[in-house]
Amino acid sequence: MPNFHTHLHSDRSPRVDLFVVGELNVDLILDQIQGLPELEKEKIASGMTLTLGSSSAILAANAASLGLKVAFVGRVGHDTFGSLCVDSLSMRGVDTTHIITTDGVQTGLTCIFTSGRKRGMLTYPGAMERLTISDITDEMLLESRHLHLSSYYLQSGLRADVARLFQRAKDLHLTTSFDTNWDPDDKWDTDIYDVLPFVDVFLPNDDEAMRISRKSTLDEALEFLSSMCGVVVATCGSKGIRARQSSKQFEIDGLSLNTVDAVGAGDTFNSGFLSKYIHGAPLEDCLRLGILSSAFSTQYAGGTAAFDHLDAFQAFIKQHDLTMRVHDTSIQTI
Repeated sequence: MPNFHTHLHSDRSPRVDLFVVGELNVDLILDQIQGLPELEKEKIASGMTLTLGSSSAILAANAASLGLKVAFVGRVGHDTFGSLCVDSLSMRGVDTTHIITTDGVQTGLTCIFTSGRKRGMLTYPGAMERLTISDITDEMLLESRHLHLSSYYLQSGLRADVARLFQRAKDLHLTTSFDTNWDPDDKWDTDIYDVLPFVDVFLPNDDEAMRISRKSTLDEALEFLSSMCGVVVATCGSKGIRARQSSKQFEIDGLSLNTVDAVGAGDTFNSGFLSKYIHGAPLEDCLRLGILSSAFSTQYAGGTAAFDHLDAFQAFIKQHDLTMRVHDTSIQTI
């Protein structure tokens, strides 16, 4: 089996553990709406939260709270929402030096509406579409141990060059991780296959994994995708996680909890996973901390509020024991 941590050790002494390339927007969360919006009609929500949003920023903020040295590159507009994004990341200890304030465009916003345990999202991309590969220099990469990119489908200015970016990172001996998030065009083009050979850890959810691989079952999707990259980890909501590395498949069931807010839970899984992975931990330990981080985050509103309570998180870890099932698919049973 190939080494889980490719290129993890080198002669470099980078100052940053995790370099995040991503989209920046605020989240406007409308809780428990009366019904879906309709033209010329008004609906009522029972609660509202305005907070730091975007898959990339939630991951970066929570990874910094968990002890990683994190830097971020992205774009915002000259507006209040842009200041909220940058200030929120800075308060978590994220290096925002490389965030570019962009003229002539507003900061992105995602409106999230919840009903029962389901949620929907409507996003104005704004400045996030202006990020390009020319904004990411080799000097930025060389000061980092690990590259992560989220929201592949939303970053239209960068998307065509993502494979080249990841190849550069591997050439410079960084480890890499990748989370596409949802394709709003619902096309799931196979150009993503050009990126995966340069990805150490691929982090879709179960539905995304099946759509990207064009397979009808998650097992088939994991087998297909893991043939192109180091390890695939599929988050499955309340059902837990499924992962595959070479011929080995890993499963952990979700925790049974009363959820306050699941916004950002998948991104928080990624932050917990990477906080172990970047320090060379075994895959099993990375998966366990990922799922505990994700579950804990659902106990608070918004994607980052949970990690204002690190003592409570440590107590949460001690209170919950996870069972992992490992199956080697190369071993045939009769």
